Amino acid sequence: MNCFASHERARPVARAAHRCLLVTLLSGVAAVGFALRDAQAQNATDAVTLDTLSVEGAGAGRNASGSQPGGAVGPVPGYVATQSRVATKTDTPILETAQSISVIGRQQIEDQNALTINQALRYSPSVTTEQRGGAGATRLEQFYIRGFTAPLFLDGLALPGSRDASASIDPFRVERIDVIKGPASVLYGQSGPGGIVNFVSKMPRFVQHGEIFVQGGGFSEVRGGFDIGGPIPSAAGPLADQFAYRVIGLGWKGDGPAVTTEVERVLINPSVTWRPSADTSLTLIGNYQRDPFSGFYGGFPAVGTVFPRNFGGGVTGRLPVDFYDGDRNFERSDRTQASISYIFDHDINEALHVHSAARYLRTEGDYRSVYSAFSENTGPFSSGPLIDRSRIATRVGIDAYTIDNNLVGKFDTGLFAHTALVGVDYRRFETRTLSTAFPAAPSLNVLAPDYAMTIPTPPFTTDARITSEQTGLYVQDQIKFDRLVLTLGGRYDWASNFGPTRSLTTNVVTNQDVPSEAFTGRASLLYRFDNGVAPYVSYSEAFEPITAGRIFDANFGSVGRIPDPITSDQFEAGIKYQPPGTDILLTAAAFDIRRSNATNADPVNRNFVVQTGAVGVQGLEFEARANLAEGLNVIGGVSVIDARTVSDITTTLNQVTNQQVPLRGRVPVQIPDTTASLFVDYRFTSGPLLGLGLGGGVRYLGSSWGDPANSFKVPESVLVDAVLTYDLKNLDATLNGFTMQVNAQNLLDERYVTGCFSYSSCFYGLPRTVYATLRYRW
Repeated sequence: MNCFASHERARPVARAAHRCLLVTLLSGVAAVGFALRDAQAQNATDAVTLDTLSVEGAGAGRNASGSQPGGAVGPVPGYVATQSRVATKTDTPILETAQSISVIGRQQIEDQNALTINQALRYSPSVTTEQRGGAGATRLEQFYIRGFTAPLFLDGLALPGSRDASASIDPFRVERIDVIKGPASVLYGQSGPGGIVNFVSKMPRFVQHGEIFVQGGGFSEVRGGFDIGGPIPSAAGPLADQFAYRVIGLGWKGDGPAVTTEVERVLINPSVTWRPSADTSLTLIGNYQRDPFSGFYGGFPAVGTVFPRNFGGGVTGRLPVDFYDGDRNFERSDRTQASISYIFDHDINEALHVHSAARYLRTEGDYRSVYSAFSENTGPFSSGPLIDRSRIATRVGIDAYTIDNNLVGKFDTGLFAHTALVGVDYRRFETRTLSTAFPAAPSLNVLAPDYAMTIPTPPFTTDARITSEQTGLYVQDQIKFDRLVLTLGGRYDWASNFGPTRSLTTNVVTNQDVPSEAFTGRASLLYRFDNGVAPYVSYSEAFEPITAGRIFDANFGSVGRIPDPITSDQFEAGIKYQPPGTDILLTAAAFDIRRSNATNADPVNRNFVVQTGAVGVQGLEFEARANLAEGLNVIGGVSVIDARTVSDITTTLNQVTNQQVPLRGRVPVQIPDTTASLFVDYRFTSGPLLGLGLGGGVRYLGSSWGDPANSFKVPESVLVDAVLTYDLKNLDATLNGFTMQVNAQNLLDERYVTGCFSYSSCFYGLPRTVYATLRYRW
């Protein structure tokens, strides 16, 4: 009983600081970029280090792959990237890209100790992460961009989506994360209107390097890893100087964020690059990752998290943040993934560039869960100690084949300079899913939880073998006239979903065969002034195939016709600013997105659908990234979003009034109206504090609606993060290369709910976590 009372204790410091922190946060974001300090002189030791780094950058120079430091897919200097391929598939300055882009580099990932992709994206405006709070913190990359889910790409190639066999990407193997905001089907095919996230793998370097780290803390966790590579020794043969290698490994084991749960991961990621000249590069990347334990995936009732609950026996309050609604004997999330890929780049001459990349990926997942069920005991008027539960089991295997080939040509036509792109890509995802129904499980008494019941695993009831294919042909032309940049692009896709689903109870087979085609386009205009200001306007489109339901059409008889794909379009206007000679990049954007053609049940023709659903999102966002001075890095962002169902003929139940209400005009769940963040990191480079680093951040998550009927809201939250680092060579020269780092996330231990799907499913954010890291680099 006392555990419930303890989580109801007042937090006067945190609560009193909310408004002050928010004001400081917003004013700090607005102030980024107005002050630059003169660089301070380096001591002799630091000069040697910088000379080594400059040899790598300048000596290697630009290479065909763009993976050199500062390149379009290369390491990011500090917190500010200046080039990216994510929006154009060409090496384009971000300042000349007429769409909002965020790039999270290696240093930011390490400074913030981002253990998952969700955590790495926390400080990106218009990106809301950890929709399932601490529950899905280590299991899935789940986030929204501008109010919509976003597909994931690795090295420009699509990753298959699956709850139970997803290819989870560990940030330690990632060099950078490029986020494009807004529809991106013109280059990547089927995707939602929010944008895409592309992970860029760490690549072999032609400079000897190494890193080993060990980390402890959090939920009794221990992590360790190594990253070693460089050129192949010349003794290996006459062509050895053309090859470089890199081997990355990581292990992670500890408790999960909820009682009795666990996390465990092991990965190995070897790669080798052949670079016979600066014009040619071929990289092979292998990866193996095993996640035998991944925390948990449950959600809790709103009454007991967002609202207090009368548990009975004189206990009223909220569930503790480490509450678990499952069963340790039943819970399972065992995932294995393995992949092999290549990335080839070749400059035929100064005007022509060829790029080709392909990957084969195999993922397997064995999933079982006991979770809070939809019932009166989880509704708005629920009370008492019992939570009704259900159970589920799946076994999923995915074979994913992806390839992308394109040609970039540069030429002039009179006064116009062209960078033309033509390409074709193909993907094939073969998924087999064995799944169960959702039978009831024993209720859980939260006042005396029994996490070791004997709960039988339900038998599999369906066996689905579905293949998803897509072939896309795309073209693009970036046309420059003096300082004016016009970008035009178009793409045509042929997609299909097909395969049998067998009922294991009746042996009835249902065959799916759903082809779809779509053309998507993009047009943008940007003007780059000499003072670093670049205003722009853009229009872009996206499509998503619909794989279920039929439209009633007399021409197709009783079968009906296949629905048209869901379509999305966005109008965006913005301005970017990069003061000449500085490492400062400011971006402001206004956008208007409409997602149309979603299906609703046909009110006239039973068992058919009509395409009347549409959601509109309008918003403003601002992002600042700056390496303000030697040792000082700053990132900040603000986003304001107005999302709403603008067209829909269906209704949803308001559980408070027990009345059906129309969805039209209501706001989708889990979309905060406002988010803001500011993170500052400073390293002392002289004086008595030489080697010390101090940093911290503030994250504001605005309120969001908690159910489709918009009958309750999830309250806002303000979270504080902190980091302390020290270069140990300043204590003793023999410790050169060693650094110590301590990170605290949610420093004030704020109890908060990240979002809700309904009264039955709400999710706690992670409590305060503290990690200490000892790292050695050479």
